[in-house]
Formats: sequence, C-alpha cells, structure tokens
Amino acid sequence: MKNKKNVVICGGSYGLGLEITKYFLKKKINVIILARNKLKLMEIKKKIKDKNLETYRCDLSILQEVENVFSKIKEKKKIINYLICNAGSGKLEYTTNKKYVDYKKAYEQNLFTAINPIEVLMSKKNFKNLKIITIASIAGYFKGNAPLPYSLAKNSLINYSKQISKELAQKKVIINSVSPGHIFQKNNNWYKKYIIDKTKIKKFINTNVSLKRFCLTRDVINVIDFLISKNSNYITGVDIKVDGNTN
Repeated sequence: MKNKKNVVICGGSYGLGLEITKYFLKKKINVIILARNKLKLMEIKKKIKDKNLETYRCDLSILQEVENVFSKIKEKKKIINYLICNAGSGKLEYTTNKKYVDYKKAYEQNLFTAINPIEVLMSKKNFKNLKIITIASIAGYFKGNAPLPYSLAKNSLINYSKQISKELAQKKVIINSVSPGHIFQKNNNWYKKYIIDKTKIKKFINTNVSLKRFCLTRDVINVIDFLISKNSNYITGVDIKVDGNTN
C-alpha cells in the first residue's frame, strides 16, 4: 500500500463525491474521504468494504479542523497525489434570525471548503506530482437559475483555481476546476423534482440545455479521468464546463 497513490476527496461521502470515491477505488488508488457527516461516513465504510478506503470526519469550512486532519494524514506518512475539492451546497440559507440571505455561509460551504484543504496541504508539503481538481458549477457563470449566493461562491472558486495556479506551478502542482451542469442522480434534488413533475422538468432541460439532457455523474468523472492522467500535464488554471451548453 505504501507504493500506491493517494487521493484526498473532500465531500466524498454522497452524491457526485461518492461516485468519485468509487471511481478512484476502482483504479486501486488509496482513498481518503473528508466529510462532516459522521453517519454517512460510517455507512460508506459498511457498504464499501475496501482496505484502500479511509475516512475522517471534518468540517472543511473550519480551518483548524482541516489542520488537524491533514496532520493525522501526514503522521501516517501518506504522500498525496490527488486532491479533489468537491464539498459544497447549493441550498439557499438565511441568517439565524431568518431576516437576510446568508452569503457568508454560501462562501464558507462552497469556497473555503476548497481553499482550506489546498492551503493546508501546501503547508504540510506531504505531496508529490500533485494534481488538484476543484468541483465548481455552471452556476459560477450565472447560468442555470441557481441561488445568487451559491453562484457567486462558485464563481469565486473558478477564479481562485485560475489565479492560484501560477503560484502552485512553482511547486510543480497542477490545479484545474470542473463546472458541471444540472446533475441528475438518484435521490438528488433534480431527481426529486423530476419525480414530482416530469413534464415541467423535461421542458426546462430541453429549453435551457443545448444537448437536451441532464449531466450525469459519468460525464464529470470522464473529465476527472482526463485531468488526473498524464495527458493533461500541460493544462493548469483551466475550468472545464460539463454542462451540455446550458443557458
């Protein structure tokens, strides 16, 4: 196991993140999941009985928690080859008094959940031939009718990945972002909306997506597969849209 590659997947316990986890495990790469929901992590360990899977409960928006987890990873002499920053939430939240839309929370959940692990890993220096992929969204281009706080945060993530690429290149680290469109996956929000009103959702997709279909997890994973391969060694600071040309 010491000679195998290691990937840290932030937000790898459900949805797209879980499919990314399964993808890396199929490639026989050691997977380290960081997620804040302890119960989901326990469920994954029960369902996916793989010696190459390791999990840590961590709220990635809290810098000290990220510091603590990456310190434990380094203590185990793990050299990180890939970092996938997938944690995020498109849920529109309000301040505790329900009076204002919580823009701060949107940035904590969708920007700092990527910045924190990237910055901490750079400081720990336990990486080699590192490739970082941040999972943004087509909402970062203000498309797809997503809530404004989420769109702004994802726009910032796309630009962060682009701008930090110059600094990371000096450390021989490659970083790119991926912006999926409307992902359809069992039990996610689009799936639930589709079950309630198939006609309405089909009309929305046909009107707003040129390829007239949802984005599937395999569409995103195909791009990830390219970005972690040697074929992408001369690509950094780029955002790749996987959205079927969404309006």
